[in-house]
Amino acid sequence: MSQRDWQRADDYAFTAHLDAAQWAWEFLRRNPAYRAEWQAFDAVWRALEGAYGRPPDRDFCAWKRDPRAWVPASECAHGECRVDHGKVLIECALGARWGFHKFPPDPDDDDAATDARLTWRPLDETQPLVETDDGAWLGDDPARVALGFDLSQPLPEQLERAKRSLQVLQRQRVKTGRVRPATVAAWRDDLQVMLRLLDAQQAGIDDARLAVVADDWSPRQQEAQGLRDGGYRMLARLRD
Repeated sequence: MSQRDWQRADDYAFTAHLDAAQWAWEFLRRNPAYRAEWQAFDAVWRALEGAYGRPPDRDFCAWKRDPRAWVPASECAHGECRVDHGKVLIECALGARWGFHKFPPDPDDDDAATDARLTWRPLDETQPLVETDDGAWLGDDPARVALGFDLSQPLPEQLERAKRSLQVLQRQRVKTGRVRPATVAAWRDDLQVMLRLLDAQQAGIDDARLAVVADDWSPRQQEAQGLRDGGYRMLARLRD
């Protein structure tokens, strides 16, 4: 990964052109666990290539007979990898575990974000059923709202009214700044700051110096770590 000077915003000018998938990648590639897993995977992959060749000359039949090319299917609970006799190919298992459809990219490869190799698996999400006593989901987040429905009455009319009410409320809260739209443009500046903080942390910079990046660097750093360590999948859903 290209070394950037966390103190210089100009070193992060490239982020002005990132789409949602690429933003997600910028945070994941800074994840220490992903980097460690990829290094271990790459060592096995290179050993397999040394034994059986590289495409298009790879002896895939012999490759598939090598136990190193597989992991137990139980290690791939987060994807749709093909299971063959209770095992899964290592590239599919690693990619699925971190949210990819395709071959997991090298975290040090700066071109991964620009050559169509980033294909994220969709998050499996369902809308929560908010019960009368379930205020925990709402919390103090102005982006969350709950509506009441009468299940003894027909739903289509209620759903249409709810839709109109939510659209009005959404416009009001976005206009007043209480809710930030889930778009790349609305998040870009803050995400750039968070990348700089992660790079400063990786470089072992003393906390006292992080105010160079942002006065409120501490909560931003915590948010950055959350995005790096799992929240990056949400970034892939931002609208471009």
